[in-house]
Amino acid sequence: MARWRALPRARWRALPEEGRGVFLVVSFASLVFLPWLGTVGFWDPWEPHYAEVARQMLVRGDYVHPYWESAYFFSKPVLLMWMTAVAMLLVGVHDHALPAGSFPGTPTPSGVSVYAEWALRLPIALLAIVACALVFVAVKRLVSRRAGYVAAAALATMPFYFLMARQAITDMPFVALMTSGAMCFAIALWDERAHRSAWAYAGYAFLAFATLAKGLLGFGLAGAAFLSWFLITGEWRLLGRLRFVERVRGLPVPAGPALFLAIAAPWYLVMSLFRGVDDESKTFAYRFFVHDHAKRLAEGVHTTTPGGTFDYFIRELGFGLFPWVAALPGALGELARVRLRDRTRRDDVVLFAGLWAVITYVLMSTSATKFHHYIFPAVPALAVLCAAFVDRLLEEGLEAHVGALLLGLAAYVAVAHSLWLTPKALPDLYVYNYARPYPEKDLAELHPGHRLGPFRLSLGTRPVFSMLFACGGVAMVAAWLWRARRAMVAALLGAATAFALYVSWVHWRELAPHWSQRDLFSTYLSERGSADEPIVAYYMNWRGETFYSRNLVRQVQDTGRMKEVAERPGRKWVIVERTRYEALRQAVGPGAKLRIADRSTNKFFLVALEGRGSPSVPP
Repeated sequence: MARWRALPRARWRALPEEGRGVFLVVSFASLVFLPWLGTVGFWDPWEPHYAEVARQMLVRGDYVHPYWESAYFFSKPVLLMWMTAVAMLLVGVHDHALPAGSFPGTPTPSGVSVYAEWALRLPIALLAIVACALVFVAVKRLVSRRAGYVAAAALATMPFYFLMARQAITDMPFVALMTSGAMCFAIALWDERAHRSAWAYAGYAFLAFATLAKGLLGFGLAGAAFLSWFLITGEWRLLGRLRFVERVRGLPVPAGPALFLAIAAPWYLVMSLFRGVDDESKTFAYRFFVHDHAKRLAEGVHTTTPGGTFDYFIRELGFGLFPWVAALPGALGELARVRLRDRTRRDDVVLFAGLWAVITYVLMSTSATKFHHYIFPAVPALAVLCAAFVDRLLEEGLEAHVGALLLGLAAYVAVAHSLWLTPKALPDLYVYNYARPYPEKDLAELHPGHRLGPFRLSLGTRPVFSMLFACGGVAMVAAWLWRARRAMVAALLGAATAFALYVSWVHWRELAPHWSQRDLFSTYLSERGSADEPIVAYYMNWRGETFYSRNLVRQVQDTGRMKEVAERPGRKWVIVERTRYEALRQAVGPGAKLRIADRSTNKFFLVALEGRGSPSVPP
């Protein structure tokens, strides 16, 4: 028996050290990202928007020209839609495990598989895990094993990262693939023992797919950071390590760029030559490169927060990095320690990560179009800098970094207090409309708690935040008083892990129904009398109504048209924002009978509507 118990340990020890580390990092990141990943509906508007574009690929049999509702869709590249279309195909989105009341046949098919959310989000989470693993490998090889573990753990527990890992939108594929490519290039460039060709070509492939995920930024940000590193250091002789040019039979061949173009260029070339137009009569070349790149940067297009000064993203980074803001002053201080002469591999990594973060911040701050998540590409670079500081802290002791620790503790307290006051800052990191109401009352009703003397014990958001933030802060202060450097780092890691698990496993799931229309459509499908009872979206454009109705929802944005719909015989169903319910009542007139069939979200009502002379709506 003892021999059998020892067998797994022997096999574990037989694995290469780096392989064991990758396994631990992948396991940890999976623990944060994967549980309950597909148990909630798609968040309006981006998730169902891209999901519907992918679903149309299956419906139309066209995997090259993205399509939305009744026109081509040119605003985003195709990689996310390809991944999610394949995932939908595998789970049978149109005919497998449909919710109650669905009707898969013609002429009015309805319902999407209950596994749709799992299928679409899983590839995104897996890309996020791959990036964490490659961050570990690169930082371990170039800084230290300890720094590698800290970098991966910090990245996986930063709210910006673990929340984006749960969203089937373009940003995580872009950032994860770009980060993976940058880490491969870093290994090829600075690891003397690496198989340079393999790592360099992997870097080109990752950046090519990142370009298919988001556009020019897919290679532009990492490329600008590496170019800046070469300009500052003057180490142009090392460019050959990236296989920018290789000799093939004596001839110089740009092998790396050729691989990049072979992956990234064909789809863009086909689309640039395509003569179809979108819903605004724009071709792909104009919409994508002019409108959604140049004008978005220079003029500002389609944003809920236009303009904004240099401080716009400071607040979002505070929330998006918490609690690692405690290490941020020291992380930025690592840049001041870099010496261009007699640089070490650690210095090269720190300089590159700093350039990556600074270039991203400057570019996004000067962009006329701003969303909170635009600063997300800087997060992996900041995680690497935090790891470099923590590694130095463990090596040199707390007393050598008093200033950085005091500033870090102040940042921790300030951001923790702001998060406690405004927990809505977390979903605002990745949603579209920041004015959407936060379900404060609904969340409180989920956790009434139990009174224990003067205290109320509850798993509600603010009570849990209070406990986590206080415990983390007290533990770090206690570690300082005892001059225990390992305890200080353990307190920060523990607070980050506990916070990430609570927000991912509990808070995110409780928020989701208020940003999704899935439950409303489940009610509609289960309560309707037949597959022919129509559903109407009244003055809405939140995208979820299109995906969950399989593009059969009737968009009505006119009171006269709404009255005509109401006067038709038979029961109709209407999804309407709560703030427009009275306008809907007035539009349909006094003869129509309305019943709110589902009020489970704080944003919408699902309304059953009978026209004049129709039977009463059942209670």
